[in-house]
Amino acid sequence: MYNDTIKVANKIITDEDLLEIFAQMNEKLIEYKKINDNEEKKNHMLAYNYQNWSFKDNGSCLQFEVDFYDDTQIKFDHYNNFISIFNTRLEEIKNIYVHYGLNYSVEIENQKHEYYHQYINMWIYEHKMDIEVSLSSEDKKIDAIYELIKNKILTAPEKYDDVIKKKSSITTRVGLAIGFLPALILTSAFIFIPTIREIYATGYIIYPLVCLILAFLIGGIIGSSLLDKYYKKIVPEQKYAGYDSNKGTSIYKDDIDKYVTTSEILIGKNVQNLECRQKIKVYKEKYQKWLPYEIGIMLLISILVVLLGEF
Repeated sequence: MYNDTIKVANKIITDEDLLEIFAQMNEKLIEYKKINDNEEKKNHMLAYNYQNWSFKDNGSCLQFEVDFYDDTQIKFDHYNNFISIFNTRLEEIKNIYVHYGLNYSVEIENQKHEYYHQYINMWIYEHKMDIEVSLSSEDKKIDAIYELIKNKILTAPEKYDDVIKKKSSITTRVGLAIGFLPALILTSAFIFIPTIREIYATGYIIYPLVCLILAFLIGGIIGSSLLDKYYKKIVPEQKYAGYDSNKGTSIYKDDIDKYVTTSEILIGKNVQNLECRQKIKVYKEKYQKWLPYEIGIMLLISILVVLLGEF
């Protein structure tokens, strides 16, 4: 026998990942119980010394314990009952404990029988997932599930991804792209005011400078309000980072060290987290495409206002 413990850190584990693991556990349990039932029929009429068992079940099981946010707990011995609750009350689930155990013996005619107890225990929370495994190096009936779990963890997306690392840049770009349009309209409208038109005409830099300042001001407000509702669910917690004596205020910054030691398991309050990340990416891709065109329009108008100022 050999044991292993896996602590999942800085990963996003989806409900689909969990369902695939649970489904394979159930399928394998059904498969081995069918082997037991078939061999029981074959060995029923044979004397004990002549019986052959490749899998003689001694209480193999798949069990679930689920804690909900309403302070209730349900224990499941039947897979289908658990899956029904998992699919319909996912946002209410606080944590899940899973025990998958194969308890059996292998008996060969006139030979000594071998007893096996292999298991996988999973403690699943919103912020972490711990896995404890006990496997036999001689009989690998549970290895496929163990490999599936490891593969799901290894291939899972990182929690501390570019959406988090580049939050400031993404918010600024999205806000700037949105703010550019009203800024262009406002600064262009000022052309019809003689005094401001004369100011624009004093140099090529005046119009684009005013336009950029307005775009940043407008975009800063709109960009933050647009993306903050998605970011607030997935950003790191803040930690105390000192005191600014000049401003007379405490300084806080993202606690990245703590952030990367935990994970996002998409149950309970985290159900919408992956969707939030995807929406942020969609906004980023959509609005950053606007910027080259907006900058081009701004430069063109800059040339035009200078030329108009000469007449």
